[in-house]
Amino acid sequence: MNSTANNFITKYLQPGFIFSNLFVPTALVVFYCGVYTLFLFELFPLNVNYYFSLDLFIDALLILLVLLVLLVAPRLLKKQKAVQHPPARSKVPHASSWILLLPLAPVIRYLLSNQETLSLLDAAIILAACLAFSFVFIIAIPALLSRYSPARMLVSVGSAFVFTILNMASISGLLHWLEKGNFAIQLPLFVLALALTWLLLGLENKKDLVFVVLAFFLGSVALQFLPQSKSPAAEQAPSVHQENRLADLIAGRQPVRASNIYLLVYDAYVPNETMLDYGIDNSAQEGFLAGQGFTLYPHAYSVGAHSLSSMNKVFNVGSNTSGHSRHGVSGDGVVQNLLRSLGYRAFGIFGYDYMFRGLGPQYDYNVPQTVMPFYRLLFSGILMGEFRFDIGLESISHQEYVRAKREVFANPGESPLFVYTHSSIPDHSQNSGACLPDETERYAERLREANTEMRQDVAAITASDPEAIIIIAGDHGPYLTKNCTFTYTAYDRSQITRADIQDRFSVFLAVRWPDGADQPYDEITILQDVFPAVFAWMYDDAGLLRSKIAPDTVDSYAVSGAAVRNGIISGGVDDGQPLFLSGE
Repeated sequence: MNSTANNFITKYLQPGFIFSNLFVPTALVVFYCGVYTLFLFELFPLNVNYYFSLDLFIDALLILLVLLVLLVAPRLLKKQKAVQHPPARSKVPHASSWILLLPLAPVIRYLLSNQETLSLLDAAIILAACLAFSFVFIIAIPALLSRYSPARMLVSVGSAFVFTILNMASISGLLHWLEKGNFAIQLPLFVLALALTWLLLGLENKKDLVFVVLAFFLGSVALQFLPQSKSPAAEQAPSVHQENRLADLIAGRQPVRASNIYLLVYDAYVPNETMLDYGIDNSAQEGFLAGQGFTLYPHAYSVGAHSLSSMNKVFNVGSNTSGHSRHGVSGDGVVQNLLRSLGYRAFGIFGYDYMFRGLGPQYDYNVPQTVMPFYRLLFSGILMGEFRFDIGLESISHQEYVRAKREVFANPGESPLFVYTHSSIPDHSQNSGACLPDETERYAERLREANTEMRQDVAAITASDPEAIIIIAGDHGPYLTKNCTFTYTAYDRSQITRADIQDRFSVFLAVRWPDGADQPYDEITILQDVFPAVFAWMYDDAGLLRSKIAPDTVDSYAVSGAAVRNGIISGGVDDGQPLFLSGE
């Protein structure tokens, strides 16, 4: 055996070196992952960071067992003395405090992406929580263990763990992970973060470390300001300063007639022509509603492609008077305020506080009655490693939601009443950017539940309030085609079909007008036409239909730039053809 091999064995294969440089850092990874896995398992549904920390825990534990054998075997063979603790190590270097900025970079991006909904207090709480999280793993624990292992290695392990955990939500969104990521990608990221941190801490000139950390931090944050595809919040229709035409047309006038108004929205509910494309026949439900005196509008679509865009334009009749994406749905829309001016009470009943975030509830009565702080929702997504659409959508159980709306249906009271309920079923896809193998089957099962709920809702209202206006609607499509979410740039516009556009913009719409009489004012093309029609009925004035907005879709990112203009497709495979082909 040559001298080089002897030197290698003497330096790197001695129990003391293995213990301090390999065993302790690996044990720390096992500890971090084990505790974090248990934490996530107890508090959240199964998620990307849970599976990542579990997989890393298993791999690190196997490595730890191998290292334990290397430490114990020589002693058992009586060739080495018992393992001695290495001498005291240097303290955690002061430069480690700069390392804290590395995992905070994605957190700053998350905050910038949610400026509209986050308050300054929310942002401060999230920053403080993430900073404390980083401090514990990068500074505090390494300081406690520095006598057993080089502080540089311990800081690197902690930084890599925190960096990977806090970055995971960005990676999940980019790679369309839902619940479980790809460990073959996650593990190299963790190892790379560990190696780069170890190299940074080894720089002799600490100014170089500061420069590199600041450059990474500022460069990462700057990515948030680069031009991006328009987001749902970015494509809000008319400007904040636009006056509302409906309000102008009825100013100072009193209605000829009035009824209680119930708007029952079932999330992602679409007409049967769209259902048939999924292999689902929902004609029995439509037949039930027709038998109950409802007029169906089978060619209706929404100009918006998601709940906030769609429903805000319903309640503001196109205009967005505050610029906030929840202005209408929170209860302070043009429609609610016009009805209030006529003596109506406005009720909003939901199974979650999603409609109130950033503004708070503005209804005269609302369910739920408390709003979860947004910092809790965002921080939950960060810890889970994925910003799932359903985070926080369980403020109350669905049974409690149904019970709350049925209580209102059974006791409408004497003064005029407007009720907006928004059921979470049948609901859209999970929006990760990749369809689940049974995505359509899941939707079909939820649709059956929604149909039962709808029939019972109709029975409850007609029993206690037979002269009411009942509007049953979807708010957008279920996203079951292509990538099961907005297509953005994932598909070229030339690949977008009629089915893809219906899948995102078509909506179910049926209205039961009082007395079962024909409604001469129901010139409805889009969901957003429904309240101009309602007010035209109330005032017996077809002129109010002039308040209708242009029937042109606005959320073009949802279908790669394709659109619908007055019922005609613009762009894609079916350019120039009608959005719907079925007869009236």
